Amino acid sequence: METNRITARPDASVGQVTTFYSYDSAPARSLALVHAAWLLAGREGARTPVLMIDWDLEAPGLHHYFGATGQASGNLRGGVLELFEACREGLDKAASHARPLRSTDGAAAAQAARVLDALDWDDYIERVDDSRPLYLMRAGRLDDSYGERVDRLDWDGLFGACPGLFRAFAARLAGRFAHVLIDCRSGRSAAASVCTALLPDKMVGLFTPDPRSLDGLRGVVARALDYRCSHEDEQRPLLVYPLPAPVEAAGEGRRRWRLGDASRGVRGYQATLEKMLGESYGLASVTLDSYLDEVQLPQAAILGAPLPSGRAHPGQGDRLGPLRGIEALLEWLEPGHFPWRPLAEVRLLQAAEALRRRAADPQASSMVRELARLGHLYLGQHGELEAARRIEQHVIALEAGLHAMEEGTRGHPGARRAGDVPAGSGDGAGTEAPVGGAAGSGAAAGAEVLDEALSRLQELIDSRSPREARALADSLRSRVLRPSVAHPLRRRAAAMIKQVYLQEGDKDALLAFTEDEVSSLEGALIQAAGGRPLVAG
Repeated sequence: METNRITARPDASVGQVTTFYSYDSAPARSLALVHAAWLLAGREGARTPVLMIDWDLEAPGLHHYFGATGQASGNLRGGVLELFEACREGLDKAASHARPLRSTDGAAAAQAARVLDALDWDDYIERVDDSRPLYLMRAGRLDDSYGERVDRLDWDGLFGACPGLFRAFAARLAGRFAHVLIDCRSGRSAAASVCTALLPDKMVGLFTPDPRSLDGLRGVVARALDYRCSHEDEQRPLLVYPLPAPVEAAGEGRRRWRLGDASRGVRGYQATLEKMLGESYGLASVTLDSYLDEVQLPQAAILGAPLPSGRAHPGQGDRLGPLRGIEALLEWLEPGHFPWRPLAEVRLLQAAEALRRRAADPQASSMVRELARLGHLYLGQHGELEAARRIEQHVIALEAGLHAMEEGTRGHPGARRAGDVPAGSGDGAGTEAPVGGAAGSGAAAGAEVLDEALSRLQELIDSRSPREARALADSLRSRVLRPSVAHPLRRRAAAMIKQVYLQEGDKDALLAFTEDEVSSLEGALIQAAGGRPLVAG
């Protein structure tokens, strides 16, 4: 069958499974996972359950990072090894099929469900931090037989006996945890293939300056994506996030490693990564400038960092501290943004999403809803990154100003919200009046004239007269944004003008008008606040 690169974002309504892989440097990889898990488990007031899985069965060690809690049960608690030993026993008992099962078969899915439902999951999962919902599945019970049992476990055999087992395993955990982080063993092996090709929605690929490290990562990424694309029953997205781990924190060597040295014929890792991701996802070009400016994990910093404990972290908030690179990585990874999306655009999306959530509140002011609508309009301008950068601070400042104003009006029954009754209206009624003046005869006459012009504009739009519609829309641009225009009329006019620009495909005109609209809203807010600036400083 034809292989098509998959770039769709995974469904955000369920938990996400993320594999941390490195061809070498296992200690840095494990510590990166531990710090990422600790940060994620502290999201939303420590209500986000996070599970770490130690899949490095040949060199287990995640439990050592949580010594006080982990030692409570000694080496008796089961983990990945015991869980899949139990799965193998369950499959052996049910081995009554005359033909091999395919992962597309309903029987295969039912068999995987029966085997996994027979497990007592609490036997394999423990909580390791009392301050936040952080959990661990160990590599296994480290008794005298551990090494022999690891050697006997046949990952290829498990997949052959029940192809849907690993996918069902990941789905079970994603239904229980918001984030499942898998610490995959280094190198190439059947176990590594399970962790990179079969289980995850996302993969963090840590690599070091050793040439073998990046080459090994490229091979594993290519194999995982090729498997997903060439198997009809595995057509699922896989987002890949490279994580450079330089030996030194700064210096010319680090810059040369990233960008290369043309005089010496040395190719930098950035160009290699951009080529790898472009080929993997079928894109003509990929730029990682913004991502790699932020996402770096110096080995000296992470290996020497104090381990997370309690609600505070010694390195948190330090721009040069050990958590800096992990916090930056999570800005892309947690919401599922591609690494080639610039940070300014990532943060703009976050601001717009925050506005959208506020606008969903029935008690939200009409101004909040208007800003949310504007935010989604910006998101449609994917090709206008520079414009997104220009208006990012506008959106954030307006949101902060709205919040401050609404906080100031609470507890005062007679107070008005800026979006409910625009400031400057002369009457005390609960209906909207023009901003900046009484609703007198002059304002009413002006509204009548504008209303007639809008009716004419609608006729031109309906009759498919783009040239005349554009001319009229251009003539109305400044009029509809005047403070004297009532909010419902301004909103109607703005929507029609944008419709004209959209139909013509004139993104520049659309963007310019939208920026003028933002400035007008900002001015109305400042006026409603009595002339005070929205944000201090």
